[in-house]
Parts: sequence; structure tokens; C-alpha cells
Amino acid sequence: MDYKTIFIVDPIRSERIQMAKFLSEEIFTVMTFISPNDCFKNPDLIRCDLMVFVPRKEKNEIKHLMNIKKKFRTTPVIFILTDDLQDINLAEITANGFPNVYKASDKEKVREIMLGLLAEEGLPPRTEVPHPVPISKEVQSALSPRPV
Repeated sequence: MDYKTIFIVDPIRSERIQMAKFLSEEIFTVMTFISPNDCFKNPDLIRCDLMVFVPRKEKNEIKHLMNIKKKFRTTPVIFILTDDLQDINLAEITANGFPNVYKASDKEKVREIMLGLLAEEGLPPRTEVPHPVPISKEVQSALSPRPV
């Protein structure tokens, strides 16, 4: 399975960081941004596989998402419903050139959609990294429990 990149767009820093921690996995690179325009300023550096968009009134509205170039609109977008925006018309967004849009009411639903899109065959097992400094046999015997 290839590494995937997830962009989280939310103007509230603490919420962005919590979402990034919640979605982080070994095979995903998670990057956070304040606005959707920031995501694609340098598209040659990193390619986005999924965008998690949190609309906020007067800060990060859906109309700001419509300003991105058409070639980036094929990226799947998950909208998180908040107190600022209770519902989103996905048909209207799809009509504006976004073919893969989803909405989620909480973090768990975002994770479920994310894994369904990016890790269809499931997550690979976590890799165990050996201790960087080998422990000598003398130290291991000293660490082993002593008989009473």
C-alpha cells in the first residue's frame, strides 16, 4: 500500500491538531491548513489524496473552496458538520465540479470514510522497530527477575 496524504482545512488551530492526531496512521501523512487556498499553493511538492474540510462562518466557508483550480477538484472532500454549519447541500457542490464529496457529523465518521477511501483493503500491521542500542547478555541477565 502506498503512502497517502490527507489535508485538514480548519481555521481553528486546536481543532485542526486534534483531528490530525485522531486520523494519524503510519501510512498516512497528515498536513493541516487554515484555508483551502493554502493547500494547493505548491502542488508540485506534495499531492493530496483526501481533504477534510471544516466550514466555519466568516472564516472558512464553502465559497472559499470554489476558488481552487479545477484540476484539484477531483480530490475527495469530506465536510465536517459543525455548529456553524448544520447541513451541506452536496448536490450543489457536486454540480460545481467536485465529484467525490462526503459529509460527516463527527471524527469517527470522518475516520470511517477516510479508511474506506484510502485503505480499502485495510490497514497494514504496525511495524515493530527494534531498540536502537542492542542490550548485552550481561545486562539482560541483570534485568531478569531474581529467584526469591
